[in-house]
Amino acid sequence: MKSMNVRELRSAIPHLSQTLAQEQELILISNGQPIARILPIDAAPPAVESLAWLRALAPAQDVDSSTLIREERDRRGT
Repeated sequence: MKSMNVRELRSAIPHLSQTLAQEQELILISNGQPIARILPIDAAPPAVESLAWLRALAPAQDVDSSTLIREERDRRGT
């Protein structure tokens, strides 16, 4: 982990990807206080687990959702 101030960051922008590859994390300092953490973006996003099991637990609807919405709006008078 490397710390740098805003001025150093501005001058480091041309080779920022190389610095991130080496350091894996940069802490941006302004007025002596840390204000941001800069991390490299992974090439591949993390895999999202399937939620099919959750959908299988949900009860099947007998009435179309547009009908339910219309009935609710009519009930409220909107």
